[in-house]
Amino acid sequence: MSEVSLDDDALWSAFHDRTLDHAQWTHAAHLRVAWLHLARYELDEAHLRMRVGIIRLNLAHELVETEVRGYHETLTRVWLVLVRAARRRLQHADSASFLEAHGIDRNVPLRFYTRERLFSVAARAVYLPPDLAELPE
Repeated sequence: MSEVSLDDDALWSAFHDRTLDHAQWTHAAHLRVAWLHLARYELDEAHLRMRVGIIRLNLAHELVETEVRGYHETLTRVWLVLVRAARRRLQHADSASFLEAHGIDRNVPLRFYTRERLFSVAARAVYLPPDLAELPE
């Protein structure tokens, strides 16, 4: 079963219960979970809850956090900001229809960050502001 076949309630529960299979924890699932958090919380609260949820899910998947793998603070914030901006432009009934309409390409953050900055150890550990262009409001 893919993450797209899960409705919002099932995806929300699987993420928070840490039962979402590793193979289901895709880029699309990250975006949908971001959408779900932003439907419930303001940006800062959504970010805090996503951080905790991703780290807990990674632990459930027995993913060992390293300098190049695991939770990424800057990318989490950037995706939340990008999803929030897209949500403001056009409302959707659920995260699947949002994803279908926007399908935000995984390389979009590189419009705002150099590869060196975005994939640095520092950016993985703490939020770093963009060095190429401002993120949308």
